[in-house]
Amino acid sequence: MLEKLSIKYLIRAHTVVGLFCIFLFYISSFFGTITFFLPYLNQWEFPSKHIERSINDTFVIDNKLDEIINKYKLDIKNIEIIPPSFKDSRISISSKNQSTIFLNPNTNQELDTFYEYSNISEFINEIHFGENIPIIGTFLMGLSSTAIIFLILTGIILFISNKKKIKEKKTPKKIWFNWHKKISLIIIPFLLIFVITGAFIGLMLNTSNIFSLSVSQYKESNLRKLVAPIIFKQKENLPSSQINSEMLALSLLYKTAKENYKNLEIRKINIYNYKKENSQIVFSGYLNNNRALSGNINRVDITLNSINAQVLSKTNLDQTHGIKQSLSAFYFLHFLPDETIGIRILFSIFGILLIASLAFGYLLWAEKKLNSVKDYMFSAFMNKFALLVIVGVLPACSLLFVLHWIIPFEIIDRDIWIKGLFYTFLCLSFCYILYESQILKIIKVLLFITGIFLFIAVFLHGYKTNIYIWNSFEQNLMVIFYVDLVLLLISFLSFFFSKKISNKGILNRFDYKRNLDVK
Repeated sequence: MLEKLSIKYLIRAHTVVGLFCIFLFYISSFFGTITFFLPYLNQWEFPSKHIERSINDTFVIDNKLDEIINKYKLDIKNIEIIPPSFKDSRISISSKNQSTIFLNPNTNQELDTFYEYSNISEFINEIHFGENIPIIGTFLMGLSSTAIIFLILTGIILFISNKKKIKEKKTPKKIWFNWHKKISLIIIPFLLIFVITGAFIGLMLNTSNIFSLSVSQYKESNLRKLVAPIIFKQKENLPSSQINSEMLALSLLYKTAKENYKNLEIRKINIYNYKKENSQIVFSGYLNNNRALSGNINRVDITLNSINAQVLSKTNLDQTHGIKQSLSAFYFLHFLPDETIGIRILFSIFGILLIASLAFGYLLWAEKKLNSVKDYMFSAFMNKFALLVIVGVLPACSLLFVLHWIIPFEIIDRDIWIKGLFYTFLCLSFCYILYESQILKIIKVLLFITGIFLFIAVFLHGYKTNIYIWNSFEQNLMVIFYVDLVLLLISFLSFFFSKKISNKGILNRFDYKRNLDVK
């Protein structure tokens, strides 16, 4: 009896906590799945990135570098160069408090990036972390991640405790339950990785100001300002020198660095005291054989004398701070910063399974409330809201791709217009969902609109950049080609399902008027 009572309350706790965090976590998971492809989507957004990627991301700017430094009067104390990579096929050159110059690595031609802004990528990332909700958004996302940990534990306990195998009639409730259970069990390892790291980023770091105030005797609330001088200590500028000295070609220094640090994948180059007698050059990046511990937060590096290519210092992974290694591992597991397309596709599949599990979990709750006269109005409203979150987010997200190309780049408040129209469309979608009583009709309309938006977005991209999908294939712009291709495939699938879905189906049982008539 006690065991049955405990299971009863455990199921109730699982349901209540699940209902609390399902919508927040669904939004975070939906946009989080898209963030796996942000490096490629980011290239699709920027016309200046529509360039053929060089073989092995090679580049030679030996002669161009001197021209750029003199032309833009860059600060020679510390010149930063970002080589081309799968995230960005351009070369960037910059120095402190000065605008970044971008070059085509194939021709060394300067690229015009004056009106380019990453509107889609940044906004999708904002929604994923809850930064679009002022003050409490990131905290709420972290809290929902913590709640998911509770749901995983209670779900496992309920699965183990349910040992009896009773043959039941195949009802809709049984279908929702089986799919929710099976998918959830499959993705537990993936889910644990992302909820633990998500809770750390969203909850612990978001509330770190309490600890900062405590250890600093209420003098500083920013944790980074306290730990950065210790953990993230930056290389200081070299003493100034008045003696000029010709440095070796950057390509030769690059080759020397690669020869002396075999597994180093160079992601940043810093030249200190350019063309001075004490000039040094630092090549930093991640290790091919340990990307997790040498991520963005814990880069390793090798320092050479710019004049004679002598190795001055070399930072090995075991020399880095343990906290930096741990943070690097956390960020690697959540962001996959240095992983290319293969692992990103795999994780996105798990992400799709996760949002499917959340959807089936909600349907299971909705099924239980279907015949409840007492909770009918509340559950009917929740069904409408769930439809907005689960399905309505598809056309709203697709609209972002259209707005990116239809709103002129020259408009100053371009990002405000895009965000405003996104939320306006969501509100209009919710009004339509509240008005329309047939669930399947709503889904068909929203899928059809999704297909239209994505098709228009691909067309507008080609029209604005003069690089249509066939042009990108011919010009070997494979990232641009595949982004266009995927958007078209999703568009055609949306059209297909909007036509294929029958007006009579298992979801009809949630129709508002139909149930009202039954009452």
